[in-house]
Amino acid sequence: MQRPPQEDFSVKETKPHLVGGKVTGDKLTGTYDLVEQMQYLYVRVVKAKDLPGKDVTGSLDPYVEVRLGDYRGTTRHFEKKSNPEWNQVFAFSKERIQDSVLEVNVKDKDIIKDDFVGCVMFDLNEIPKRVPPDSPLAPQWYRLEDRSGNKVKGELMLAVWMGTQADEAFPESWHSDAATVSGADALANIRSKVYLSPKLWYLRVNVIEAQDLIPSDRSRFPEVYVKAILGNQALRTRVSMSKTINPICC
Repeated sequence: MQRPPQEDFSVKETKPHLVGGKVTGDKLTGTYDLVEQMQYLYVRVVKAKDLPGKDVTGSLDPYVEVRLGDYRGTTRHFEKKSNPEWNQVFAFSKERIQDSVLEVNVKDKDIIKDDFVGCVMFDLNEIPKRVPPDSPLAPQWYRLEDRSGNKVKGELMLAVWMGTQADEAFPESWHSDAATVSGADALANIRSKVYLSPKLWYLRVNVIEAQDLIPSDRSRFPEVYVKAILGNQALRTRVSMSKTINPICC
């Protein structure tokens, strides 16, 4: 009758892939393979320059409205400034996109009715995709146009791309998913739909040496090893080559 093979409790070196990844097609392989990827349209509104004055004093209180179908996000507005800087990011969930055109409007804040200054239009089919660890897309200057598509005074610096929740811009962006919910509830509203990358944790035990051991059998040299048990897992080192009561781990 054959004896069953003994379990091997010797220490083994493992090299799990913890961070980073590589791009395969449109997919980032790595830790984000453990979660479902969700697609987002990102719009970073950086700044504007040479905006025309709209009121009787020749000044304006500019802000930017990013519109996609029924969803609309707005930047903060500045008073009497023709070269404002916003640097705000907007994220539109791809599964909720019901339009083929992205509209970015510059407007002048007014007490009665906000005035239209100019706009930049994007066809969603022409927007590039970005998958980390690809470099972030550099913002570009776009000349403003009127409703008829004619060039008008003023330029707007933007970056527009398709990405996922793995994008570095995700945590700081305004989300269309939470557009109708305010305060802390807005964050909870999108957190229930988006799964962030799980973290992998390891407990490491480094066995170095032992001192003043008392062997149970004093008639022979001790053969010492260390066995570590955590729950239902057990690992064992090799037997120390120094056959003394002060062994050093192999």
